[in-house]
Amino acid sequence: MSAGMPNARLTLKPLGRQGAYKLVLGQPYLLIIAAMMIVANLVNTTGEFILGQKVTEEAKRLAVVEIANPAGHELSQAAAHAIDRKKMQDFIAGFYGDFFFSVSLVSALLQLLLVSRIIKFCGVSGSLFFLPLIALGGYAFIALTPFLTQIHFAKVIENSTDYSLQNTARQALFLPTSREVKYKAKAAIDTFFVRIGDLLSMGIVFLSVQLSLSTRALSSVNVLMIMVWLFLVFGIGCRYKILSAAQTRDES
Repeated sequence: MSAGMPNARLTLKPLGRQGAYKLVLGQPYLLIIAAMMIVANLVNTTGEFILGQKVTEEAKRLAVVEIANPAGHELSQAAAHAIDRKKMQDFIAGFYGDFFFSVSLVSALLQLLLVSRIIKFCGVSGSLFFLPLIALGGYAFIALTPFLTQIHFAKVIENSTDYSLQNTARQALFLPTSREVKYKAKAAIDTFFVRIGDLLSMGIVFLSVQLSLSTRALSSVNVLMIMVWLFLVFGIGCRYKILSAAQTRDES
């Protein structure tokens, strides 16, 4: 067995000279995956801004201090602001501590209990629909009731699904591809194209600040982007099935 392994390695052809970005742009399947990564990251990053904005608003609301201390002496304006800042920092730190703990816990439970079963029964292409559908319901809910509790719940479910099921299904998309795609194109998609989503989200955030868009408006923008996301997932699923069938024929 060990003697056969070096021979198997020697039969592997070296990777071609074609660049990663040329590979992505030259294959529709990879291009759609890259587009999905951009849109998915755009939605998630915009959602993080919505959450952060609401947390800050709630922290400011709770950080109201009385100008007089218990002894009846007036606090200076600087002292009052210092107390306000401390209360805000404590609230934000506590909130995000609970938030990240919840995301980690739910992600672990999903990965252990559900991910393999979902992929087994729904397939890779079917599993890709879970996150955008969850995000669609979450942001539609936020658009109707933009309160911190609802946003917190929606983001925990969204991020947990992203880190578990979505991540597993996304990696599986490259199984029916060549070694060159796995080593080159995948790296480009996971880095460069994901960062494009971040940049686009920064643009949306900038416009929202300039136009004073509400949480409802930003959530509605995300809902529209998720519709595009679902369309891309459908296209990926169709091409994934074709590639998987071709790979099965070649192996047989």
